[in-house]
Amino acid sequence: MMNLRRVSRSPENSRPYVHGDPVRLIDWKAYARTDELIVREQRDEASANVCIVVDKRETLNWPTRSALKEHGVAENAPQKIETAIRIALYLAYEHLTIGDAVTIGFVDHRGDVSRVWIPRSPTDVLDMYHHCVKYDFSEALDSFMVATNWAPSGFNSTWWLSDFLSSTSLPEIWANIRGLSVVHIFSWLESTSTWMDGPTTYRDEARGRKIYLGDQLRAADVWSNVIEDWRSKVQKSVKNAGGVYLAVDDRTKVGDFFNWLMTEAIR
Repeated sequence: MMNLRRVSRSPENSRPYVHGDPVRLIDWKAYARTDELIVREQRDEASANVCIVVDKRETLNWPTRSALKEHGVAENAPQKIETAIRIALYLAYEHLTIGDAVTIGFVDHRGDVSRVWIPRSPTDVLDMYHHCVKYDFSEALDSFMVATNWAPSGFNSTWWLSDFLSSTSLPEIWANIRGLSVVHIFSWLESTSTWMDGPTTYRDEARGRKIYLGDQLRAADVWSNVIEDWRSKVQKSVKNAGGVYLAVDDRTKVGDFFNWLMTEAIR
Protein backbone atom coordinates (compact mmCIF):
# COMPACT_ATOMS: atom_id res chain seq x y z
CA MET A 1 0.00 0.00 0.00
CA MET A 2 1.30 3.44 -0.91
CA ASN A 3 -0.38 5.94 1.41
CA LEU A 4 0.24 9.65 1.01
CA ARG A 5 0.48 11.13 4.48
CA ARG A 6 -2.23 13.74 4.10
CA VAL A 7 -5.32 14.49 6.10
CA SER A 8 -8.61 13.05 4.88
CA ARG A 9 -12.16 13.44 6.23
CA SER A 10 -13.26 10.11 4.80
CA PRO A 11 -14.30 7.73 7.62
CA GLU A 12 -13.04 4.66 5.73
CA ASN A 13 -9.46 6.06 5.91
CA SER A 14 -9.55 6.50 9.68
CA ARG A 15 -7.82 4.42 12.33
CA PRO A 16 -6.73 4.80 15.98
CA TYR A 17 -3.59 6.87 16.59
CA VAL A 18 -0.40 4.83 17.00
CA HIS A 19 2.69 6.18 18.73
CA GLY A 20 4.97 7.61 16.06
CA ASP A 21 2.22 8.82 13.69
CA PRO A 22 2.61 12.42 12.51
CA VAL A 23 0.64 14.68 14.84
CA ARG A 24 -0.71 16.66 11.88
CA LEU A 25 -2.75 13.61 10.80
CA ILE A 26 -4.79 13.61 14.02
CA ASP A 27 -8.44 14.60 13.59
CA TRP A 28 -8.67 17.14 16.42
CA LYS A 29 -12.39 17.73 15.85
CA ALA A 30 -13.03 14.03 16.37
CA TYR A 31 -10.83 14.15 19.48
CA ALA A 32 -12.92 17.00 20.87
CA ARG A 33 -16.10 14.99 20.36
CA THR A 34 -14.94 11.54 21.49
CA ASP A 35 -11.78 12.12 23.55
CA GLU A 36 -10.08 9.57 21.29
CA LEU A 37 -7.11 10.15 19.00
CA ILE A 38 -8.12 9.31 15.42
CA VAL A 39 -5.77 9.42 12.44
CA ARG A 40 -7.13 10.02 8.93
CA GLU A 41 -4.98 9.39 5.87
CA GLN A 42 -5.59 10.19 2.21
CA ARG A 43 -4.74 7.38 -0.20
CA ASP A 44 -4.15 9.08 -3.56
CA GLU A 45 -1.64 6.74 -5.19
CA ALA A 46 -1.99 3.06 -5.97
CA SER A 47 0.57 0.27 -5.75
CA ALA A 48 -0.83 -1.35 -8.90
CA ASN A 49 -3.28 -0.61 -11.70
CA VAL A 50 -5.66 -3.57 -11.92
CA CYS A 51 -8.31 -4.42 -14.52
CA ILE A 52 -11.12 -6.92 -13.93
CA VAL A 53 -12.79 -7.99 -17.17
CA VAL A 54 -16.22 -9.68 -17.03
CA ASP A 55 -17.71 -11.36 -20.10
CA LYS A 56 -21.28 -10.12 -20.48
CA ARG A 57 -22.28 -12.00 -23.60
CA GLU A 58 -25.42 -14.10 -23.98
CA THR A 59 -23.98 -17.42 -22.82
CA LEU A 60 -23.34 -15.99 -19.33
CA ASN A 61 -27.10 -15.46 -18.89
CA TRP A 62 -27.66 -19.21 -18.43
CA PRO A 63 -29.56 -20.79 -16.75
CA THR A 64 -32.70 -18.70 -16.91
CA ARG A 65 -35.62 -19.43 -14.63
CA SER A 66 -37.57 -20.77 -17.59
CA ALA A 67 -34.70 -23.15 -18.42
CA LEU A 68 -34.62 -24.45 -14.85
CA LYS A 69 -38.34 -25.04 -14.94
CA GLU A 70 -38.14 -26.72 -18.33
CA HIS A 71 -35.43 -29.10 -17.12
CA GLY A 72 -37.26 -29.83 -13.89
CA VAL A 73 -34.45 -28.46 -11.69
CA ALA A 74 -35.88 -27.55 -8.31
CA GLU A 75 -32.63 -26.35 -6.73
CA ASN A 76 -31.42 -22.79 -6.98
CA ALA A 77 -28.90 -22.11 -9.74
CA PRO A 78 -27.84 -18.50 -10.27
CA GLN A 79 -26.89 -17.34 -13.73
CA LYS A 80 -23.22 -17.46 -14.59
CA ILE A 81 -23.09 -13.68 -14.99
CA GLU A 82 -24.10 -13.31 -11.34
CA THR A 83 -21.30 -15.65 -10.25
CA ALA A 84 -18.82 -13.70 -12.40
CA ILE A 85 -19.86 -10.31 -11.02
CA ARG A 86 -19.78 -11.55 -7.41
CA ILE A 87 -16.19 -12.69 -7.93
CA ALA A 88 -15.31 -9.46 -9.74
CA LEU A 89 -16.62 -7.33 -6.87
CA TYR A 90 -14.77 -9.45 -4.33
CA LEU A 91 -11.50 -9.02 -6.25
CA ALA A 92 -12.13 -5.28 -6.62
CA TYR A 93 -12.76 -4.91 -2.89
CA GLU A 94 -9.55 -6.73 -1.96
CA HIS A 95 -7.41 -4.76 -4.42
CA LEU A 96 -8.82 -1.41 -3.29
CA THR A 97 -8.30 -2.37 0.35
CA ILE A 98 -4.55 -2.74 -0.20
CA GLY A 99 -4.33 0.48 -2.19
CA ASP A 100 -4.54 -0.66 -5.81
CA ALA A 101 -6.46 1.23 -8.49
CA VAL A 102 -9.24 -0.89 -10.03
CA THR A 103 -11.15 -0.78 -13.30
CA ILE A 104 -14.04 -3.21 -13.97
CA GLY A 105 -14.94 -3.71 -17.62
CA PHE A 106 -17.63 -5.63 -19.51
CA VAL A 107 -16.93 -7.62 -22.68
CA ASP A 108 -19.68 -6.76 -25.16
CA HIS A 109 -21.22 -8.86 -27.97
CA ARG A 110 -18.31 -7.98 -30.28
CA GLY A 111 -15.76 -9.25 -27.80
CA ASP A 112 -14.53 -5.73 -26.94
CA VAL A 113 -14.19 -4.01 -23.58
CA SER A 114 -16.06 -0.81 -24.40
CA ARG A 115 -17.60 0.11 -21.02
CA VAL A 116 -16.00 0.33 -17.58
CA TRP A 117 -16.75 1.23 -13.97
CA ILE A 118 -13.96 2.63 -11.77
CA PRO A 119 -14.67 2.24 -8.04
CA ARG A 120 -12.70 4.66 -5.88
CA SER A 121 -12.85 2.83 -2.56
CA PRO A 122 -13.91 -0.44 -0.90
CA THR A 123 -17.08 1.39 0.17
CA ASP A 124 -17.97 1.98 -3.49
CA VAL A 125 -17.72 -1.76 -4.10
CA LEU A 126 -19.88 -2.62 -1.09
CA ASP A 127 -22.51 -0.14 -2.23
CA MET A 128 -22.44 -1.67 -5.70
CA TYR A 129 -22.81 -5.17 -4.26
CA HIS A 130 -25.92 -4.19 -2.32
CA HIS A 131 -27.27 -2.50 -5.45
CA CYS A 132 -26.68 -5.70 -7.44
CA VAL A 133 -28.37 -7.86 -4.82
CA LYS A 134 -31.40 -5.58 -4.80
CA TYR A 135 -31.65 -5.45 -8.58
CA ASP A 136 -30.36 -7.56 -11.46
CA PHE A 137 -26.57 -8.14 -11.17
CA SER A 138 -25.71 -7.47 -14.79
CA GLU A 139 -28.03 -4.50 -15.33
CA ALA A 140 -27.16 -2.91 -11.97
CA LEU A 141 -23.43 -2.84 -12.68
CA ASP A 142 -23.91 -1.86 -16.32
CA SER A 143 -25.98 1.18 -15.30
CA PHE A 144 -22.89 2.68 -13.62
CA MET A 145 -20.51 2.03 -16.51
CA VAL A 146 -19.22 4.59 -18.98
CA ALA A 147 -17.77 4.27 -22.48
CA THR A 148 -14.00 3.89 -22.72
CA ASN A 149 -11.09 3.22 -25.05
CA TRP A 150 -9.78 0.23 -23.11
CA ALA A 151 -6.13 -0.72 -23.60
CA PRO A 152 -4.67 -3.81 -21.86
CA SER A 153 -1.17 -2.33 -21.82
CA GLY A 154 -2.26 0.25 -19.25
CA PHE A 155 -2.62 -2.28 -16.42
CA ASN A 156 -0.16 -4.13 -14.19
CA SER A 157 -2.47 -7.12 -13.87
CA THR A 158 -5.75 -8.28 -15.40
CA TRP A 159 -8.41 -10.70 -14.21
CA TRP A 160 -10.51 -12.23 -17.01
CA LEU A 161 -13.84 -13.84 -16.06
CA SER A 162 -15.80 -15.75 -18.73
CA ASP A 163 -17.43 -19.06 -19.60
CA PHE A 164 -15.53 -19.02 -22.95
CA LEU A 165 -18.48 -20.28 -24.97
CA SER A 166 -18.52 -17.42 -27.47
CA SER A 167 -16.50 -17.94 -30.63
CA THR A 168 -14.27 -14.98 -29.78
CA SER A 169 -13.82 -15.82 -26.11
CA LEU A 170 -10.12 -16.73 -26.36
CA PRO A 171 -8.82 -13.28 -27.30
CA GLU A 172 -5.58 -12.69 -29.13
CA ILE A 173 -5.28 -9.59 -26.98
CA TRP A 174 -4.07 -11.83 -24.14
CA ALA A 175 -0.60 -11.68 -25.67
CA ASN A 176 -0.38 -8.02 -24.61
CA ILE A 177 -1.69 -8.48 -21.07
CA ARG A 178 0.61 -8.42 -18.05
CA GLY A 179 -0.23 -10.51 -14.99
CA LEU A 180 -3.12 -12.42 -16.59
CA SER A 181 -5.34 -14.44 -14.24
CA VAL A 182 -8.33 -16.26 -15.75
CA VAL A 183 -11.40 -17.48 -13.85
CA HIS A 184 -13.40 -19.92 -15.98
CA ILE A 185 -17.06 -19.52 -14.98
CA PHE A 186 -19.37 -22.55 -14.94
CA SER A 187 -22.82 -23.24 -13.59
CA TRP A 188 -22.97 -26.32 -11.38
CA LEU A 189 -25.53 -27.62 -13.90
CA GLU A 190 -22.74 -27.66 -16.48
CA SER A 191 -20.29 -29.37 -14.14
CA THR A 192 -22.43 -32.48 -13.68
CA SER A 193 -25.01 -34.54 -15.53
CA THR A 194 -26.72 -35.91 -12.41
CA TRP A 195 -29.67 -33.55 -12.78
CA MET A 196 -30.43 -34.76 -16.31
CA ASP A 197 -33.15 -37.28 -17.11
CA GLY A 198 -34.53 -38.95 -20.22
CA PRO A 199 -36.77 -36.12 -21.47
CA THR A 200 -34.18 -33.45 -20.69
CA THR A 201 -32.02 -31.96 -23.42
CA TYR A 202 -29.15 -29.54 -22.98
CA ARG A 203 -28.72 -28.46 -26.59
CA ASP A 204 -31.39 -26.40 -28.29
CA GLU A 205 -32.99 -28.01 -31.33
CA ALA A 206 -34.28 -24.62 -32.53
CA ARG A 207 -30.72 -23.50 -33.19
CA GLY A 208 -29.95 -26.51 -35.35
CA ARG A 209 -27.67 -28.17 -32.80
CA LYS A 210 -27.51 -31.89 -32.17
CA ILE A 211 -29.64 -33.01 -29.25
CA TYR A 212 -28.37 -35.42 -26.59
CA LEU A 213 -30.86 -36.93 -24.17
CA GLY A 214 -29.92 -36.70 -20.52
CA ASP A 215 -29.78 -40.45 -19.88
CA GLN A 216 -27.61 -40.95 -22.99
CA LEU A 217 -25.17 -38.33 -21.71
CA ARG A 218 -24.82 -40.15 -18.40
CA ALA A 219 -24.64 -43.65 -19.84
CA ALA A 220 -21.91 -42.85 -22.37
CA ASP A 221 -20.10 -40.42 -20.07
CA VAL A 222 -20.20 -38.00 -22.98
CA TRP A 223 -20.95 -34.96 -20.91
CA SER A 224 -17.98 -35.21 -18.53
CA ASN A 225 -15.63 -35.67 -21.50
CA VAL A 226 -17.03 -32.58 -23.24
CA ILE A 227 -16.62 -30.51 -20.08
CA GLU A 228 -13.05 -31.71 -19.53
CA ASP A 229 -12.11 -30.92 -23.15
CA TRP A 230 -13.64 -27.48 -22.68
CA ARG A 231 -11.63 -26.80 -19.52
CA SER A 232 -8.42 -28.11 -21.05
CA LYS A 233 -8.75 -25.97 -24.17
CA VAL A 234 -9.16 -22.77 -22.17
CA GLN A 235 -6.48 -23.71 -19.66
CA LYS A 236 -3.97 -24.41 -22.44
CA SER A 237 -4.74 -21.06 -24.06
CA VAL A 238 -4.20 -19.27 -20.75
CA LYS A 239 -0.92 -21.11 -20.12
CA ASN A 240 0.34 -20.21 -23.60
CA ALA A 241 -0.36 -16.57 -22.76
CA GLY A 242 1.66 -16.86 -19.55
CA GLY A 243 -1.38 -16.61 -17.27
CA VAL A 244 -2.86 -18.64 -14.42
CA TYR A 245 -6.21 -20.46 -14.58
CA LEU A 246 -8.98 -21.61 -12.27
CA ALA A 247 -12.39 -23.12 -13.09
CA VAL A 248 -15.21 -22.28 -10.66
CA ASP A 249 -18.96 -22.65 -10.43
CA ASP A 250 -21.58 -21.32 -8.04
CA ARG A 251 -20.86 -24.20 -5.63
CA THR A 252 -17.10 -23.69 -5.47
CA LYS A 253 -15.95 -23.42 -1.86
CA VAL A 254 -14.67 -20.01 -0.84
CA GLY A 255 -11.67 -21.68 0.82
CA ASP A 256 -10.63 -23.34 -2.45
CA PHE A 257 -10.84 -20.04 -4.32
CA PHE A 258 -8.91 -18.21 -1.61
CA ASN A 259 -6.20 -20.90 -1.62
CA TRP A 260 -5.81 -20.46 -5.39
CA LEU A 261 -5.47 -16.71 -4.92
CA MET A 262 -2.75 -17.12 -2.32
CA THR A 263 -0.75 -19.89 -4.02
CA GLU A 264 -1.03 -19.15 -7.74
CA ALA A 265 -2.93 -16.01 -8.74
CA ILE A 266 -1.10 -13.43 -6.60
CA ARG A 267 2.27 -12.86 -8.25
